[in-house]
Amino acid sequence: MKIQWIEFENLKTGLKIERINFNRDVTLLVGLSGAGKTQILNVVEYSLNLAVDKDILLYPYRVGVGILIDEEEYEWFYEITELKENDFIINEERRYEFSFEKLIRNGNVIFERRNTEIIVLGYDKVPQPKKNESLILQYSEDKNLGKFISGIRKLYSVEIELAVRGGIGSESFRRLKSKVTDIISSEKQIEFKAFGHLPVAMKLYVAKNYYADLYVKIFDAVKSLFIEIEDINVEEDSAREMYLVSIQVYGKKLLQQDISNGMLKTIYYIVELFTMSEDSLVLIDEFENGLGVNCIDLLSELMLSERNDLQFIITSHHPKIVNAIDKDKWRIIDRDRCVVKNSASLDYGIGNSQHDAYFNLINRWEFEGKI
Repeated sequence: MKIQWIEFENLKTGLKIERINFNRDVTLLVGLSGAGKTQILNVVEYSLNLAVDKDILLYPYRVGVGILIDEEEYEWFYEITELKENDFIINEERRYEFSFEKLIRNGNVIFERRNTEIIVLGYDKVPQPKKNESLILQYSEDKNLGKFISGIRKLYSVEIELAVRGGIGSESFRRLKSKVTDIISSEKQIEFKAFGHLPVAMKLYVAKNYYADLYVKIFDAVKSLFIEIEDINVEEDSAREMYLVSIQVYGKKLLQQDISNGMLKTIYYIVELFTMSEDSLVLIDEFENGLGVNCIDLLSELMLSERNDLQFIITSHHPKIVNAIDKDKWRIIDRDRCVVKNSASLDYGIGNSQHDAYFNLINRWEFEGKI
């Protein structure tokens, strides 16, 4: 899956994000704090989750998004508005409904609804749909949507700060381990990609125990940054009833609560980069947070070279990251009151030299009195 573009309007606050086009490999969102970079990631994540999660809360948004799946182009438009005054509201959080929705594939309409009017490809008559769920969800078993839904599920929003100190409950880990063992036993040649959706600790366990070549890649990448690490594993903390990432340093084993945040976060990033499902979309907000300078260099290189199938949309303020990513892959984010605008580097007046690109950007902001 590749997301090609997105546009957004919050019908309650008036915030608008002008259509922003994304590269098929890496798009770096650069801009001053508060310009709208994180909002763009949030809108992408919310919209894709809205198509596959029936429990997600609705908000008064108008959104259009372009998605490429197996070289087929999809355009999905939706509008969520407040329930009419005469509709009975059971829960204040459920007071919104889909008032418009349209999905187009290669220029042909798959479905469209405008309030109570609905058209679905392949159906002469259709029942009235649920107002609080996307038609993508409601027709998820339809042959016209199978490929689209499978692609949308390949979304990774990397929130390492929230997840990095967590682990997997012992009972859950044992259940997952049992399922993995059964799958590997029954399908001898199964590729690791079948397990790309699992939590980091579980993926590390599977790689170490069943996919030696993959584990060596992960370990070598970690070892190149932290030469003192002698082993990486997944161990049970029986007192906490959790399985956690562990490392061995100078013969001493450390569970993840005893590992520095920067080192642990780097390990998580490396495991994810080597094990994510093919053709996934990866969203990373402020990539550099909590990472040492040496880690930023390696992770930037891995992100740009190791997985050509992945699509990254990231935000960063760090000059090392900004300079590492070709300025042609930047989208410079500006905010004019309630409108979030975006520009290519050339449109923004950034010169041809990649070396000077970051400094030209900073100099322009200084000249305009923005910093």
